[in-house]
Amino acid sequence: NDSMEKYAAASFADARNSSTNKKKSIAASLRIAHGVAEALPLASNSADAVVCTLTLCSVLDPAKALAEIRRVLKPGGSFLFIEHVLSDERSLRAQQIALDGLQAKLADGCHLNRQTLASIENAGFARIETV
Repeated sequence: NDSMEKYAAASFADARNSSTNKKKSIAASLRIAHGVAEALPLASNSADAVVCTLTLCSVLDPAKALAEIRRVLKPGGSFLFIEHVLSDERSLRAQQIALDGLQAKLADGCHLNRQTLASIENAGFARIETV
């Protein structure tokens, strides 16, 4: 999402300039790559981290997007994500399923009925921590 680039750059600059980081030698860089999740424009094993925020609900093929994330991450790299999921609570789940078509039309293809956490868990990442 091009409109998020300025926020990512500002957050990165803030992190580099924080008092904690000033005590360390930081040789970090930020690269924002434009493309689609199912075909990331990066070489294999080239990314220290991939950040995914409310994205897997709207990509055409979540499994392929997750495979691409695994492909571009360096060994030991981090995949950080914030995603909404299909609820385990019966009444909320029913509402999400009922409203999915409308949500997809109004919210740029966002699907409320995806089991995103299960997709991430099944994608083959070495370790998954949820908060």
